[in-house]
Amino acid sequence: MVKLKLAVVAVIALAAITISASAQTTIPDGKIVVLNTTKFPAEIGELRLKYEQVDTKFKDRYQKLDALGKQLEQLGKEIEAQKQVLTADKLREKSDQFETGKRQYTREKEDLQQDVEKEVETATKPVRDKLFQFLNNYATKNSIVMIINLAGAAQSGTLAYWEPKADITDDFIAEYNKANPTPASGQPAAPKPATPKPAATKPPANN
Repeated sequence: MVKLKLAVVAVIALAAITISASAQTTIPDGKIVVLNTTKFPAEIGELRLKYEQVDTKFKDRYQKLDALGKQLEQLGKEIEAQKQVLTADKLREKSDQFETGKRQYTREKEDLQQDVEKEVETATKPVRDKLFQFLNNYATKNSIVMIINLAGAAQSGTLAYWEPKADITDDFIAEYNKANPTPASGQPAAPKPATPKPAATKPPANN
């Protein structure tokens, strides 16, 4: 899966999915169900493949950022271990180096995240369009008049309770993957590497 918690992009993009049979004020007879779209990036085969493709495209930049994070971590440890023996000038030099590296790390991390989010948005749009159409067809087939997205409802606090039997998530995912098979369908999501962080947020005070 894509690093830097990019599954959030798909969750936000899918969070607006709500289906009703018509615009009339009285809800017609039928089922009202809930759907957990946070499962889509890992369990919808086509989406998972798109994330993996984006992950591969940015692999070199991930590795570069990881290496920079490790260098900062090592430098922070050196400063902490040597601050009692280094001269004031040398300690200041290392501290300045740490601060420069930290700014570079932050800038490159933000740039990478923005670039990956744009790529994910573009790469997953065709699948998200298919998902929306499939969801409409699924609702009609199963006499569903409204689907409440748990991701959006949880964020807004608009859903206080739902009957677990009303959760169609697993069935919908299974139906979609069956109709749109991929090599990755039904496979568990790969673990997401943690984004490297500097060992310290600020250099030790100069003596």
